[in-house]
This record gives sequence, structure tokens and C-alpha cells, in this order.
Amino acid sequence: MGRESEDFEPYLNPTPIIDSDHEIIQDFARSKVGESLDPIDQAVKLFLAVRDGIRYDPYSPFIFPSITGQPGTQKGPGLLCSQGLAPLCLGRACRIPSRLGFATVRNHLATRQLIEFIGSNLLSITDSLNSISKDDG
Repeated sequence: MGRESEDFEPYLNPTPIIDSDHEIIQDFARSKVGESLDPIDQAVKLFLAVRDGIRYDPYSPFIFPSITGQPGTQKGPGLLCSQGLAPLCLGRACRIPSRLGFATVRNHLATRQLIEFIGSNLLSITDSLNSISKDDG
């Protein structure tokens, strides 16, 4: 089954959790892509806007209700939409098929305090979700 037969519709639309049709997200995306109609150029512009404009905060919890945030509308801690999730919302706002991908990554810039806080320099969404579910029950 080739890529051309894959149905991208589920990766284009907002969901109850991925608020890509929110006015603030739409406005932010439009302000970053400008007049570009090329999806690759748009994706690069959105990536750079997120990388350079949204603060990465490893101490912020990854909790699913926060995905409905508004990227780039706040500065500093407490962003409603994390640096990792903003490209998903913004991509969908520009009709670029976007979905989450999960991986375990090594934080090569981890400080001693962060390693003590997390318990490792490996960051994993699975570990984060397990930690949340243990706290709930």
C-alpha cells in the first residue's frame, strides 16, 4: 500500500483536543506563512516560528487537555500549547496533514536539576502518561 492511497483526512481536521480551528491558532498560522501556498514552505515557516518563538519548558507537565492551547500567544511558562504540540495545531490550521509521533529521546542539554526532577536524561511520553495515571489512581 503506497503513500498515495493513505487517507490524510483524519490528520487535517480539528478534534475536541486539537483545537486547530481556533481563531488565535488560525491567525498565528496565517501570520507566519504569509502569502505562501507551498505546503513545504509553510511547514518550514511554521517549524521556525515554533522553534524560535515558543519557549521549551521541560518542567511543564504534558497533560492532554492542554493541547487545546493557543501557540505563541503567551510568553514564558504556562503556555497552553507546548512547543512539541504547536506544530500539530498549526499544521492542521494550514491544511498540512499533521499527527503526533511518540518517541523516547535523550535530552543532551539536561541539567543536574532536570535529571533529578525526571529521574533520567531520557524523556518519554509513555513514562509521562504512566506517571499521570499512577497519580490518579
